Amino acid sequence: MFASWVRRVAVLCCLVILAHPAYAQGGSIVGTVSSAGAGPLSGVRVQALTSTGQIAASVLSRDDGGYRIVNVTAGTYAVVATRLGYKLQRTEGVQVTSGGSVTVDFTMTEVTTELNPVVTTASRRPEKVLDAPASVSVVDVREIQERPAVTVADHVRGIPGVDVNQGGIAQSNVVARGFNNAFSGSILMLQDYRFAGVPSLRVNVPFLMTGTNEDVERIEVLLGPASALYGPNSANGVLHVITKSPFSSQGTTLTLDGGERSLLRGAVRHAGLLTPRIGYKLSGEYFSATDWSSSSARDGTGIILPNYDPGEPDVFPPQAPPGRAGTPNIRDFDLRRFASEARVDIRPTDNSEFVTTVGYTDVGSGLELTGANGTSQIKNWTYKSFQQRARVGRLFGQVFANLSDAGNEDSLSTTGTFLLRSGQPIVDKSRVFAAQLQHGLTIGSRQDFVYGVDWIKTNPRTGGTINGRNEELDDVTEYGGYVQSTTNLTSQFDFIAALRMDHNSLIDGYQTSPRVALVFKPTPTQNVRFTFNRAFSTPANFSYFLDLIQARNIGNSGYNIRALGNPPKSGWNFNRSCGAVNSGLCMKSRFTGGNDWVPSSSAGVYRGVITGLSPNLVALLTPSLGPQLAAALVNGLRTLQPTDAQVGTRIAYLNTAADPTKDLQPANVRDIGALNASYNKTYEIGYKGILGDRLRLAVDGWLQKRGDVGNPAGLATPNIFFNGPQLGAYLGPNIAQILIGAGLSPQAAAGAAAQIAAQIATTAASLPVGIVQFDNNTFANGTDVYATYTSATDTELTVKGVDVAVDYVASDFVTLAGTYSWVSDLIFNEVVSSNQSPLMLNAPDSKASFAIKIRDEPNKYGMELRWRHMSAYPVNSGVYASGTDINDRPIRFQRPGSTAFYVYDGVPTSNLFDIGFNYRLPFGEKQMLWSINGTNILDEKIRSFPGSPQIGRMVVTRLQYSF
Repeated sequence: MFASWVRRVAVLCCLVILAHPAYAQGGSIVGTVSSAGAGPLSGVRVQALTSTGQIAASVLSRDDGGYRIVNVTAGTYAVVATRLGYKLQRTEGVQVTSGGSVTVDFTMTEVTTELNPVVTTASRRPEKVLDAPASVSVVDVREIQERPAVTVADHVRGIPGVDVNQGGIAQSNVVARGFNNAFSGSILMLQDYRFAGVPSLRVNVPFLMTGTNEDVERIEVLLGPASALYGPNSANGVLHVITKSPFSSQGTTLTLDGGERSLLRGAVRHAGLLTPRIGYKLSGEYFSATDWSSSSARDGTGIILPNYDPGEPDVFPPQAPPGRAGTPNIRDFDLRRFASEARVDIRPTDNSEFVTTVGYTDVGSGLELTGANGTSQIKNWTYKSFQQRARVGRLFGQVFANLSDAGNEDSLSTTGTFLLRSGQPIVDKSRVFAAQLQHGLTIGSRQDFVYGVDWIKTNPRTGGTINGRNEELDDVTEYGGYVQSTTNLTSQFDFIAALRMDHNSLIDGYQTSPRVALVFKPTPTQNVRFTFNRAFSTPANFSYFLDLIQARNIGNSGYNIRALGNPPKSGWNFNRSCGAVNSGLCMKSRFTGGNDWVPSSSAGVYRGVITGLSPNLVALLTPSLGPQLAAALVNGLRTLQPTDAQVGTRIAYLNTAADPTKDLQPANVRDIGALNASYNKTYEIGYKGILGDRLRLAVDGWLQKRGDVGNPAGLATPNIFFNGPQLGAYLGPNIAQILIGAGLSPQAAAGAAAQIAAQIATTAASLPVGIVQFDNNTFANGTDVYATYTSATDTELTVKGVDVAVDYVASDFVTLAGTYSWVSDLIFNEVVSSNQSPLMLNAPDSKASFAIKIRDEPNKYGMELRWRHMSAYPVNSGVYASGTDINDRPIRFQRPGSTAFYVYDGVPTSNLFDIGFNYRLPFGEKQMLWSINGTNILDEKIRSFPGSPQIGRMVVTRLQYSF
């Protein structure tokens, strides 16, 4: 309706113009058309279009590239130049006066150039995609502008090799070539060369990124390792968001988005020049929506559980802060976000640039999955960034700081972010500081060098919440340097070699990352490359220093599960100084009356357990014995002192204790080694080419050997249990003797003793009586079971894969695009997590997409229809896991405050359809963009990760005006 109104106004304006006196003579439009780098261009159709899109006049350019349109009625026109094989060019707002002449020149760009854009991520310097010695994909500004999106993750889901696990409207985890996780920081995410992850946590939360969608010029995704140039934590690729300079994007843009689930977004961006050498940009947006909600797990019978996540208690425990303790645990599905950014560019000379950027984001409400502690309810989390970068010739330098604040002042605050499984507030006022310097040098015509140094300081400040008792030990400093050499061996062969060396203050020694590549270019539009990279990633700060309650009173056992980091350089060792029982393993028990180390023997704590259970046992036996005899029997049992051989001892993890076949032998309770840098060796062969000026083909085959494989936090300190049958056999005769002493006949006492012994043994054997603890008096206690991070230092995984991308320009208006990715394995049984489950890819092993894109410039509209396919896959990511363990038994979890268990479903196969349409409405002398985008338009409910909701159809529309 709005579009119709605008069209009527535009038509009326045209009638007013046409109503000028008939004697007024027409004007003319003149100019030249040339091809970029190839001189004048003939045969180009140049049209003058009215505000309603009608053709007022049309001519073809001459052999010298010149053209002249005469007798054009005075008014405002759009002048369009088109020719087969070239990208359409359009100039808006051309004013034609009566008797006057206006000049409009065009420089046409070949379609091959559109298929081969300039990128900077692969080699940290500008180069064409076809020249880059790596697999690089680009999302351009036009696509970003026309597709309504909440975060950058929405723009990259169609790129080959990229996996996007969508946890809601705004929540998503993005990785390259698999190995996704909840709370993932696997891929290095940058915004204008600045780290865009959350400080200290090193997690990528696209919803927290500063700036607006209107700021983005392009998004570059580099698949595969990039440590040689980007340093630590780029072993699994780089996602780089590059924003517009005010020098190339002057003007004001107003955007209004609206859609299903109460989605509303308003944004404004303004850029201008203070002087010809000083530009500035201001931008901001506000976003709100209501997220999806649904149950995410089943009980053992297959019934969908009513809670959103059964790992969360219905009521917050007493240990939660006052004001939250004892209150219902109700999720807030409302999403709210405000983001803004200010930027100043100074160009003292044509060869220098100084850019200052300040960004701010405030997420008022949201949800984010964490692997160690379940879902967090984000409240009032702010993120600030300060960046100063400079370029003088090939010298580049920058300093930046990222500051985070989760919204809480201390561990008792209730105004900020908290964990839904425990009610625990999160204090995160962490900061990261970085400085980088890079220079390039060309020697002769065949040799080029790029070299630089980096320094990173991470300063966690968590108020005793995230890092708990490690708060004063958790600063990290990293520094390193690199050099890359590019040698033109011949006109068709380039040889690239790079070496990087880094040091991390938490890891002994230095980390090195070599890279070599041979690039063969048989033609200017074809590239074949052979590459080898040895890249590394260092564990995130929380992997070393986390100290945070995950779940309280698990299964009404009186025990808590606490997520604990793996201390740097030492790891965790168990105390084995407690005699000969169970190979000397020591435990802490809440039934010994103190916090002393005791042998890991159930017999040693027998009296404490019976004493602790006395009220429950008396209540259990009173119906059959009466209160006096029941009390006498329990008092008699408290005087017994069995040996370990009489009552037996089981060693088991809490989540597997119900199945005796999963019990551990003392030899299986192994020390946990320190975390080190993780090294991945990647061999890759790739082809990129443009065939016949219309077809772009990219094929990458890769083989990766992943060493020092890390796991999400899993249970690491097992519990001690009675052996139920042995305990019952021991109690039976002793109970009979006590009952005979109380006056029962031997026959009656024997009959009653068998039944009572079974009751008591069942009760006592289900109760953990101690914890086999780490040999550390700061953390070892009798109530906290620890989940920690491990790495498989003696295992190297081999993974293979293929990524394919095809773009075909079928006509001036139609482009066909397809992608396909395949990975060799979903499950890696050679690496077992602490929860006795294998390492998993946590992503599909095959996925594909096909899109039809239509862009009709003369008629000002475009549309896209896309199909996306993903195969089914299981997940193992900390507290979120599906499928089976190494013994082919379902992975299950115990509900808080209950003896019941629940399981998560894996991710099913999906075939989803998306559709988008955009139209440029005439609006005065400018145009207004209207677009609408629908994802999963058939509304197929799909959950892409355990613990997240089922995602259905989402339709969002956009109205955008630039002037």
